[in-house]
Amino acid sequence: MSVQNESLDMKSSERKPAAPELEYKAASQDSLSMFFAAIGGAVLGMLATLLVLAIINGGTLNFTHPERLAVMEANLARVNENVGAVSQNVDTVASQVTDVRDQLAVARSQMDAAQARLDDQSGKLDAVQGSVAALALTGQKFDTFVAALDQAMVSMRKLDGSAETTTPAAIAAKPLLVSDPAVQADAVAVLFFVDGNGNGVMDDAEANLTGVVLRVTDAAGNQVGEYTSGDAGVLVQGLNPGDYTFAITDAAGHATLSEEVAVTVPADAAQGQILYVPMAE
Repeated sequence: MSVQNESLDMKSSERKPAAPELEYKAASQDSLSMFFAAIGGAVLGMLATLLVLAIINGGTLNFTHPERLAVMEANLARVNENVGAVSQNVDTVASQVTDVRDQLAVARSQMDAAQARLDDQSGKLDAVQGSVAALALTGQKFDTFVAALDQAMVSMRKLDGSAETTTPAAIAAKPLLVSDPAVQADAVAVLFFVDGNGNGVMDDAEANLTGVVLRVTDAAGNQVGEYTSGDAGVLVQGLNPGDYTFAITDAAGHATLSEEVAVTVPADAAQGQILYVPMAE
């Protein structure tokens, strides 16, 4: 008996422990929960489908109005077309925006180039203005030099005392005929003056001579008139287009290189003429 009991005790001690009852119950409950959840989801999906079909079919599940489905499909097709048109318009607008951006970039480049050219022209204009200012200064210096040279020449002639400089005919220059808008087109103004510096031009410091007698004849030798110079010289008016001879008949004690001057009045003259007759004392 003791041996048999011992053997039974050893076998009972070698048996494996049974699985915990609580863990097995938890696994079973989880599987059931998942199963019921799947069934519930399927039921809810079916109910949602039936609800949508009922709404589409006018509150009933019987498809007694298939034309409504056709209208809905047509509406969906139009919506699809509109979406496609909107997408195409968006693509067009995007392309136009890209073109405008490219044009703005080109315009900006052209503006930069124009600004560069303006800056370059501005620099050149500054250089030209500087050159003009320098030229004007040079002209002033040259005028001053010429005036000083004229004064020096006059002084040298006065100090020299030679026959060449004291001869009145050598001092006087030839008469000068110029057009002037201050004189009428059919008239010629004659000025007799003492040409002190011998330049042939009546300067401000030179005096006008009076008492000089001038005779004017036309191309046929007919006398137009005889005039005596006063403080304003002689003004010969009413001359027809043609050639005339202005001759000094009485120089009033003065000398000139030319006692006769040929004067032509043009047919299409828009202004008159001034005859400068330099003389010597």
